Amino acid sequence: MVQILSTNFTYNYDFPTTSAAYLNRYPNPFAKHVLSSDTLDTHVDLGGRLHTTRLVVKTGLLPDFIKPYLGRSVQSWIIERSIIDPKLQTLQAYSSNLDHHRIVKIEELLTYRCSRNETRLECNVRFLSNLFGFKRRIEAWTKEKFSKNLPNLTQGFMYVIRRVSRLGSRLLNTASLRDQTI
Repeated sequence: MVQILSTNFTYNYDFPTTSAAYLNRYPNPFAKHVLSSDTLDTHVDLGGRLHTTRLVVKTGLLPDFIKPYLGRSVQSWIIERSIIDPKLQTLQAYSSNLDHHRIVKIEELLTYRCSRNETRLECNVRFLSNLFGFKRRIEAWTKEKFSKNLPNLTQGFMYVIRRVSRLGSRLLNTASLRDQTI
């Protein structure tokens, strides 16, 4: 049986700040499991939407019941595709591991929508294992581990949002000072 996790969160920041934070969320002190994040492709379509494809390498611990077969920890390559629509003020992102599908495939769909001066996140994650004899245990363990890490994910994203917000304020203040001196 496929395990699914759905959650929502509201950020009290506008869409430009939230979407800039999404694109710059690594590194941050709450994401030590992220080893690298590389942009493979980025382009703007005719509708003005920004499309980005990234490759993210993460590391993680494995459950005790699987360690005898695979070891203690594992690196995983994640493909991440996002579309930012500045007109509709939406950001949609899909990510999935490229490897270890036999053990577990994790697919995450994020949708950020702006409403007034806040941005709402809808997060849906699907956990699917094909490992005979361990399928249900791996799916349940992965979902539980992901759920327990949600506070860290949120703290890390808030850390980046605050950093982006401060940087944006400084840039606006610098531009205002420059305009006053001209």
